[in-house]
Amino acid sequence: MKTPHHLARLGFAVLALAAAGCASTKPGITDAPAPGGRELVSPEKPAYAVSEKSEMMKIGLSVEPADEASAAFAEGVRVIAVTALRDRKFNLVTDGSEDLSLSFKAGHTLYDNTVDYYSLDGKVSARLDDTPTKKVLAETTFRGRNKASLGMDKAVVDLAEAMKPEIAAWIAGKVTPEQVPLEVRTLRVSEIDRYPGGESAFIEAFVKAVSGMKGVLRCETAERDALAKVASFRVLYRRNDYPQGFIHAVVNQNPSFRLVLK
Repeated sequence: MKTPHHLARLGFAVLALAAAGCASTKPGITDAPAPGGRELVSPEKPAYAVSEKSEMMKIGLSVEPADEASAAFAEGVRVIAVTALRDRKFNLVTDGSEDLSLSFKAGHTLYDNTVDYYSLDGKVSARLDDTPTKKVLAETTFRGRNKASLGMDKAVVDLAEAMKPEIAAWIAGKVTPEQVPLEVRTLRVSEIDRYPGGESAFIEAFVKAVSGMKGVLRCETAERDALAKVASFRVLYRRNDYPQGFIHAVVNQNPSFRLVLK
């Protein structure tokens, strides 16, 4: 028969075991429920819908005369180049924002002068660069001669006309989107106001991240719609670095933004 003294000792032992069981959880973690009785879960990073659109490359054109006497001839070469570029699917710009630079240096020397008839030797150097890195994409030199023309002014015009087919053919063959190893895409990203720090912080971080990708020559803000919480980014990159498509690389290589294809 157990005495009251024995029962008291047994009760203390049960309480001690219960207390030990409660203290067996991992240090630093409690079983206290979250406010409202829900389990605490780490919030996910916000997602941003992204889409892309192909854009024409911008090209700048410069034509320099080899000397003062060649100014009219250089102007003739400029007209030839502008005409040849019209069908090449480039956006010809003059504001310094070009992706490509097409430059010519044109000059002529006297070959023959009989009375008032002149024949000239022409030399035109041509070069195509990508503007951000100044890498030469194509270059050549053209040489030509006009038949004797009445008067120097007519001789200059005839010289440019004589050299036109070769210059135009080179532009048609080398200065095309298919031959140039670059492409331009506009990336449109929505809901950028959800980014920690706000829209401006997102734009700065996104430009920095995309600019750091392999083969990207330029990434800049093209448009920002504060009301719609949307920003567009114009990106110039080397096509061969992204055979599977540029936008897929942007999504896969920048997980911190949680980009979702739209």
